Amino acid sequence: MRRFLGLSAGIFWLAACMNGGGAADRPAADVRIETGPRLGAPRATHQLVATGDGTLLAIGGCVRVNCEAGPDSATVDIIDGAAMRLSRHGQLLAERIQPSAAALPDGRVLILGGWVDGRVSATTEIFDPKTGTSIAGPVMAAPRNAPTVARLADGRILVAGGYDGRDVRADAEIFDPATGHLLATGMLRTARSGATGTLLADGRILVAGGGRPDREPRRALASAELFDPVEGRFQPAGALATARYKHGAVRLANGDVLVVGGSDERDYGGKLRSVERFDVAAGRFVPAGQLADPRFKIADGLLLLPGNRVLVAAGDAAPEIFDLASGRGTRLDYDLGGQWNYMTLARAGASSALLAGGYREGRIEPTDRSWIIHLPKGAS
Repeated sequence: MRRFLGLSAGIFWLAACMNGGGAADRPAADVRIETGPRLGAPRATHQLVATGDGTLLAIGGCVRVNCEAGPDSATVDIIDGAAMRLSRHGQLLAERIQPSAAALPDGRVLILGGWVDGRVSATTEIFDPKTGTSIAGPVMAAPRNAPTVARLADGRILVAGGYDGRDVRADAEIFDPATGHLLATGMLRTARSGATGTLLADGRILVAGGGRPDREPRRALASAELFDPVEGRFQPAGALATARYKHGAVRLANGDVLVVGGSDERDYGGKLRSVERFDVAAGRFVPAGQLADPRFKIADGLLLLPGNRVLVAAGDAAPEIFDLASGRGTRLDYDLGGQWNYMTLARAGASSALLAGGYREGRIEPTDRSWIIHLPKGAS
């Protein structure tokens, strides 16, 4: 890794050099990072959603110290991804901390659950970035915070598990944008919150890890499940070597899934560096290596780069690039100005992404800062 000088202030070229595993004969992945636009409010535990037309939406979240709600928790920052500027604001129906969200095929966004008025919510709303307003969506079967939310290949949205304010849940439902309805589907085999959900090439969803991070006694899970939308059933999918929640996952170019970091039941005291790969053909998890730094609260902070490399941007004071060939993460020479949790990362186009918000670890202080990440050619 080296840092190129002589560039304008606040911009760094980052070269993550390849090591071992035959990777030396492939070019390094260059990533350029610069300061991005200020959000309309400090945000953490928010959502950052790409609508498909180059627009990015920073949605809700906690906006005050100690991750408290405020009026801006009911707002949406509408960001022009091509110009990388905040263009206007939208309004939600409720102040939501830690909402879940998923883009719909028509460019609108389903926003659901999270904390509303001090309680976990069962309500949903559908935000239209063209009008900047929301309409009420269907009510879920139960309140849900940190459920597994994944868009199916046909555009429907799977919502599974989550924490209801008392304990974790195992029930699941599917939102159909064609009808605007939520319908019950199969049950998770194990109740869980804080798990990842990754769409596989064959249309199934891999649900990995999670547990009960929301209340004592905390519990982290190593188990994984596969949801088949044709049968509407969850089936066992083996087990991770390390139980984890608040981790990240990304589908690789070959269709396998990389599961990254997170924490065990010790939460802050149990941050993980370990990385595992779900081998789809074999139907099992295999060790994949180690991050440079232990990181958790990173579910929305990963991005696939060319050459089976993954940008892990959240969870520390500097991003890193994990190289699957070498099984190692390389910390990038860029200072984010703090160790941020619950940052969000979303692609704005073929060559850029936005990293936004988060709260400062220890002080639980949300930030309105963002960073533009210029991606190498071929990033998917």
